[in-house]
Amino acid sequence: MESPRDDDHIECFVTELLSTASMLVGLVDDLSDALPADAYPGEEPTEVVVDMIYGSIATAIGAVNPDDVRTATSLIDLAGARVLEHLQLALELSRRIHPSDGGGGRTYG
Repeated sequence: MESPRDDDHIECFVTELLSTASMLVGLVDDLSDALPADAYPGEEPTEVVVDMIYGSIATAIGAVNPDDVRTATSLIDLAGARVLEHLQLALELSRRIHPSDGGGGRTYG
């Protein structure tokens, strides 16, 4: 993937969101798998790792204005919701163009 242009704030946001999400999911998976089963008795390894990541992130953004964090959270939620909305629309369109019954097909466009 190419580096985003600094003048395209949306491209920078998407690139950073995907890169960070991918890294964090991989980290949770890898560390959860690497923990011995008895490392934290009575606790799920994934929950332990997520709590550790929470602690790390809290040290980075704990002093940030809470409204800014809420705004960032809302933007992440909005971005994810829109991707799911567009995937659903694409699925509906695909079903119209390629019906599973073998008949019909595209009748417009």
